[in-house]
Amino acid sequence: MTASNQRESADVTYPWEFDWEPGDSPEEHFWTTDLRSSPKVLWPLLADTSAVNARLGLPKMAFEEKDGQLHGASGRWLTRQEWVEVPWEWEAEKALTAERRYRKGFATVVRVRYLLSDRWGGTRLTVYFGWIPRHWWHRPLIRKLNRWLEKRYVRALADLDDLAQSDDAKTAPWPSTTSVAINEARLQSGIARLIDRGITPTEVDKLAAYLRTASDEHLFRIRPKVLAFDWAMALEDVLTLLLHATQVGLLSLSWDLMCPHCLGVRKEATSLGELREFGRCEVCDIDFSATTQESIEVVFKVLPEVREVEEIYYCSAEPAKKPHIILQRRLEPQETYTTTLHLPEGRYRIRPAAGTTGLVHGEVVECGGNGLWEWATGDSENTVPVLLDPEIRLRLKNEQDDPFAVVFDRLAVDPMALRPSELFVLQAFRDLFSEESIASGLKLEVGHQNLLFTDIVGSTQLYSLLGDTKAFNAVHAHFVRLMDIVRGQQGVVVKTIGDAMMAAFRSPVDAVCAAVAIQKAFVPGAQDISLRVSVHRGVCLAVRLDANIDYFGNAVNFAAKMQSVAGAGEIALSEAIYHVPGMPRKAEALGLVLSVEEMRGGFETSRVLLGRCP
Repeated sequence: MTASNQRESADVTYPWEFDWEPGDSPEEHFWTTDLRSSPKVLWPLLADTSAVNARLGLPKMAFEEKDGQLHGASGRWLTRQEWVEVPWEWEAEKALTAERRYRKGFATVVRVRYLLSDRWGGTRLTVYFGWIPRHWWHRPLIRKLNRWLEKRYVRALADLDDLAQSDDAKTAPWPSTTSVAINEARLQSGIARLIDRGITPTEVDKLAAYLRTASDEHLFRIRPKVLAFDWAMALEDVLTLLLHATQVGLLSLSWDLMCPHCLGVRKEATSLGELREFGRCEVCDIDFSATTQESIEVVFKVLPEVREVEEIYYCSAEPAKKPHIILQRRLEPQETYTTTLHLPEGRYRIRPAAGTTGLVHGEVVECGGNGLWEWATGDSENTVPVLLDPEIRLRLKNEQDDPFAVVFDRLAVDPMALRPSELFVLQAFRDLFSEESIASGLKLEVGHQNLLFTDIVGSTQLYSLLGDTKAFNAVHAHFVRLMDIVRGQQGVVVKTIGDAMMAAFRSPVDAVCAAVAIQKAFVPGAQDISLRVSVHRGVCLAVRLDANIDYFGNAVNFAAKMQSVAGAGEIALSEAIYHVPGMPRKAEALGLVLSVEEMRGGFETSRVLLGRCP
């Protein structure tokens, strides 16, 4: 392609949309390459521009948020660059644009663009660089830098193409460049203490190897579900290992407050007590509830006394950090933008890039039809179109006289995020971190919980028959037995109230199995104590009770009141627990003989299934 043709193509494909001073002009360079991988497979690798820049051999960058803007810096002395990041624009699997406004450096503005298009099952990729030099004598340097970048890109893109074609396409596409300096004495001391606590040598060795060899990128925020997947271990076992490692001084526990729009970490709390009702994201310009399930992610961090870990950037990499955002685009005044998107079934949202006005939710369902979603600035909030085709034509219009940045994103739960509710039903957490408590007056949403209540039948007669001392000992022994059963079924004891106990379980099946095991252990007439048991599933809030974590809400009240229909040796199951998929078959396998009973009162249901063990 000749220089003149290249310039003409750049004007069409990559128009420079802002004015510059007279005599200034952008120094531009772009090229096109064909890759074997499809845009769908290649996009996650290309979108991680931090990893791409690491492969290119570019220097590390530092970023800081100030007044709702992301400020970046790299280099030292004569090579020092300082800039402000303009909000990126991208459309997943099609294009991305990054722009920086420099305060220091050999350019005042730099723009980078990728354009992806399908080519016979592969990808035609165009890479563009545009610079506004700070001084005329910087132009030769920029031209040389452009040629150097193209050569590096050719090699890096070939590596990414090979990676995309391999079975490891979802693996982080860059190795750590961090020099590891670990405090081996501190690590060995922690290892010894873990073994003394009964952690298996195999699990201890896995953790030690991970702390020694994993990259800073992986260690900066240790996500337990990711480890469980990588290590092929049960999540409960991984969590127990990490919690004990925190107790012996290898790790720390962090309750990270996440922005619901950008999913960025807004606060790193070292304890639950630091969390408050609302959070703030300056970049997204929103206040948000900090008490919802999705607003908090639990992660672990390596203590600096064990190993210094740095969060490493080679670029801000906005699309990779926000994979839920499918399209982010600036619309000029009166501009209409139309595109076609191929979307999986799910719920989606159109919103401003900053602020909360004009939210529009929609749902894509897999049916036949013609999906057209039209949106304009000023549309009413909370309209919910249902789009009947995974291939959606999206039409966005800015009817304002000022530019407007809009986001199209998917409302989905991150399956790899560990939520507080998943720790609250782990007995190791309640045992090891009994001092962890929610701030007084705060109610934390924990979603659906599987609750079990027990109560001694005829406790008054028991004390009259045995006397206070013997009855107290019998009640205490019964609580010890109950705790063993609950823990054996992957549950936790939330609290004891007089002669009653409240427990919670990770799964409904575990709760029902625990109920059956309890009644088999306390057969009426076979010993001094007989029990009634109730099991229910419902939405709860976590609250502070003294110095412990307790559950609160209608579901808790109903689970307790269900015991009014149960007698000695009986189990009351709510319809909510019984109608969990597979539960009727499980109840039959456990030998429960069920009958329907009615409850009086203003509860969420009045029907209870009453069962007896065989």
